[in-house]
Amino acid sequence: MAQDDPPEKQKRNRIPLGYKIIAYVAAWAAALLATAPGMWPLAYMFPLGLVAVFNRHLANDGGWGIFIGCYVVYIAHGFFYFRSKTTARAVVLYCVLILLLLGNVAGCREMIHSH
Repeated sequence: MAQDDPPEKQKRNRIPLGYKIIAYVAAWAAALLATAPGMWPLAYMFPLGLVAVFNRHLANDGGWGIFIGCYVVYIAHGFFYFRSKTTARAVVLYCVLILLLLGNVAGCREMIHSH
């Protein structure tokens, strides 16, 4: 277990914060570019695509609670991702981010192309 390892091994088993930031920004940039490059003024609404995967009507008419809730999901994920202490946890949380963003892109595309 990680707690039983000597401190120098735990340090070697970490991903540097700079690499985490680069990977996080790259994933978000790729997702935003894959959604609709010509719609940059609406980029702040991008997290609503997460709800649109399940219920497009709720994503369009859910109000501020849904809008803020979508942001909270990503803020909570980022908190745990950047605080992850081991490579395995960072990789798992990065994969979760990729899955969230894939769903988000699909939901945004559904909302854009349904109008």
